[in-house]
Amino acid sequence: MKRKVPWLLLIFILGAGLRLVFIDSRSIQYDDAFSMLLADRSLPEIVRGTAADTMPPLFYFLLHFWRRYFPGIAGSRLLSGLLSLFSIYLVYLLSSKVSGDKRVGLAASFIMSISPLQVYHAQDVRMYALVLVFELVYLYCFVLFDQIEDWHHWWRHPATIGMVLGGAGALYSHNLAGFGLIIPNLYLLIQLKWKKLGQLIGLQIAILALFAPWLVFLPGQLSKVQTAFWTPRPGLVEIIQAITMFVATLPLPGIWLWIGILLSLQVFVLLGWEIIRLWQTERDQRAAMIWFSIILLAPPAVLFILSYLIRPVFVPRGFLISSIGLYGLAGLVIAKRWHQAGSKILIGLCLSAALISLPYQQTFREFPRSPFAEAAEYLRDSSSADMVIVNDNKLSHLPLLIYAPDLTMKFLADTPGSANDTLAKNTQLAMGLISEESIQAAADSTNKIRFVVFEKTVQEYQIAGQDHPVMTWLEANYALEGRIQFGDLEIFTYVR
Repeated sequence: MKRKVPWLLLIFILGAGLRLVFIDSRSIQYDDAFSMLLADRSLPEIVRGTAADTMPPLFYFLLHFWRRYFPGIAGSRLLSGLLSLFSIYLVYLLSSKVSGDKRVGLAASFIMSISPLQVYHAQDVRMYALVLVFELVYLYCFVLFDQIEDWHHWWRHPATIGMVLGGAGALYSHNLAGFGLIIPNLYLLIQLKWKKLGQLIGLQIAILALFAPWLVFLPGQLSKVQTAFWTPRPGLVEIIQAITMFVATLPLPGIWLWIGILLSLQVFVLLGWEIIRLWQTERDQRAAMIWFSIILLAPPAVLFILSYLIRPVFVPRGFLISSIGLYGLAGLVIAKRWHQAGSKILIGLCLSAALISLPYQQTFREFPRSPFAEAAEYLRDSSSADMVIVNDNKLSHLPLLIYAPDLTMKFLADTPGSANDTLAKNTQLAMGLISEESIQAAADSTNKIRFVVFEKTVQEYQIAGQDHPVMTWLEANYALEGRIQFGDLEIFTYVR
């Protein structure tokens, strides 16, 4: 008897290897450090800190308890990594259910397992892996809900309960999650299922009711988003960037950038062509093609429109759920047209994009993922009681605190009202990290100062025809004793 190959298990092993084997090799950035430092505070402080920030508190709550048992950077990343692995399984379930074919689920979950976008967020200490899990639960339960035939008790079916909990969990994880929750509405509109649409809206009202306690803070957060998101209004460049991030990664060095863009565009063009051909030959899969196409296209389209009507919010993280539409469509093409050249070329393109992207993602050590570990070790080993360490801003201060929590440092406040002014005063108070209003206040008559600044910041001032104002003051009041550089992170030592 021929033994059945455990394909799903092999896909899980592959996904786990890509997400967990090198989990500690990538440098952290400000957002990772922010998550860990805020999660280490008490639950009331987390609420206070997130209410003044841009995101809801659920991820920080989970990370708060998780870090008690899995401290450190690798331990914190493990939470996102395991959530990402669970998403692979949910994609398998969703794609299999929508298409009625487990081969589609296997192909879609394979493409997701090697996706540089998914691996990246699986190693982020952020809420993106969590919100994706909740949105996938919501969408999978909707598929079950759409198949309910008992009209009298639909409201207490496990699928409806799963939709409400999944939708509420997504909203408590990310403020842009709501754009993923409208996907079923569009599907039912296209299918002209008016009664189901009415029931769905009733469930979405229940989701909003569960989210009501946080709605008190939402206006303030939305106001914060007005300054925290500094992306430009999207055009052709931003669309190409989004397409590239769905298949490969950004940034890529030199010629590899153009190869990554080319591979990504080829995937989208080939996928579109194969879906058109599949539409003509696989009539029983048309509903699945519509479903996955809505997942892929609807959230980016809505955010694109809002970027012109209200505020630019066209960021790939905001429509991460759309990548599931890409995997589902790819799964359909691979499973249903396996003996055709197009499906094999599609797999080859996705594998090639992963091969050039994943190593670079792991080894990237430039802003904002500068070599903070080496800089922190130098500062720790060379610091003294008569020295003050001052970070130019929060972007270096918070990561250095993660690598050297015993190091006493200060950081300068962002220019009020600027695009960089994203760490609210109430959030600082909740975290116990208060910025210094000026270099004069930070120096406080000390005789020795170490000033930490990104090379990029100094260059930006030079391009504008200016000297860095902090360094100008330091050079007027102190003598430069030394300078050392760790990647693009510079540390200047000044003495009186």
